[in-house]
Amino acid sequence: MSAVAALLLVAGCASSPSRTPDGSSQRDVYAGNGRGPSLALAMNDAKMDAVRNAVIDMVGAEAEAANSATLESVLYNTRNPNAFVHNETMETVRRENVGSIDEIDMIYQITIRVNRSAIESVLAANNITAAEVAAERRSPQELVQDTHADVETPAQRAATAALEAQVDDWELATPEEQRFIRRYVDTMTYLVYFSQESPESPFVMRSGVNQANSYLTSNGMTAVDAGQVESLTRDQQLVYEQETGREVSILQWVAQRLGADVYIELDAVTSGETQGGTHYGSANVTLRMFETSTGQLLGSVNRRSQRTASRSSQEDAALNALQSTVYQAMPLVVEQSRIQMANAVARGVRYQVVIQNSADSRMMSELRRRLRSRVSDIITVSQTAEQTQYDVFYFGRIDELEDLMYDVSATVPGMERMYHVMTRGKSLTFNTGW
Repeated sequence: MSAVAALLLVAGCASSPSRTPDGSSQRDVYAGNGRGPSLALAMNDAKMDAVRNAVIDMVGAEAEAANSATLESVLYNTRNPNAFVHNETMETVRRENVGSIDEIDMIYQITIRVNRSAIESVLAANNITAAEVAAERRSPQELVQDTHADVETPAQRAATAALEAQVDDWELATPEEQRFIRRYVDTMTYLVYFSQESPESPFVMRSGVNQANSYLTSNGMTAVDAGQVESLTRDQQLVYEQETGREVSILQWVAQRLGADVYIELDAVTSGETQGGTHYGSANVTLRMFETSTGQLLGSVNRRSQRTASRSSQEDAALNALQSTVYQAMPLVVEQSRIQMANAVARGVRYQVVIQNSADSRMMSELRRRLRSRVSDIITVSQTAEQTQYDVFYFGRIDELEDLMYDVSATVPGMERMYHVMTRGKSLTFNTGW
């Protein structure tokens, strides 16, 4: 299996054109997710989400993001979504009122064929093209790769680009290790919480977090309950400060404690107005994804909502806008996270191994030498008489690495009494027993 083909199996294709039963690409058919206070508004929201996915396909995610304000004004906030889709091709994937009879909160998911020529006319009229942004920022190697762009979906092109950085590591992986990588990204645990610096009320931001978690769990992914995050953040503040000295964010620390692979920070700004007795709201949402062990930024997704209406209040309209926008952004959040994490674990999952009471440097050197042949890689981060810290790259679960540490330490003279002290997230702590 080639490296490109292998990693493409990992990448999600939620925003890509759908496929016909015979497996061939069905041009111009896209998925769309919508949410609103009525069936009609949720349906229109879903149609424009499909249009947004088509725009990303046409000009690329970078150009779409760079021109987001213009696109919101001239395309996404249109009062006539039907001008940009072929209604007769619409297929409903999900239709559910998650609110009540009195206060409808409709989720609507579809696939639909977009009106490519109408969209292209709007893009051309506003000078929005892929080359406008991409040509300035991409390397010559990436520009050469674009010769294959006509046969790849946006998700496939993203997967290919992510692979290039560590293609050698992927090719060196055994078939079993490659299967582990695919299984790892398929079973990742996500933690979503809101930025503590957000100007919005905690109630509003919690609703966005709950919406993100709803998307994850309804699509078969594992999400950390927001209540656990709040409890740990509130009750363990002193422990956090003692352990980290505030050198890492509290959200990263909580994600490590709760065993999340990826943590997602939600930030949002909402606004509202009232016209003729009808309340309107909108939301600008940013979701940033991080790798838990290192805090490395995996990606960022920004979405601006269409204006939503409510009979109740501006706050209710803004809340609906926030929830629907988060829900629409989540497929891309997950897709980017999966691609970047597959790239990150191409050498194996990065674990932190701490060994206390490590005064005998020769003994520690022998342990490191023997362990190196059993793992993908091992790097000494720090070493003192009190403790030694390693970064260990390993294709396996943390409990399997713990077993391996016992097996290897038993062969090193002087380390036969090594014992386990603590496991936290992707960190293992042992004591030499001296």
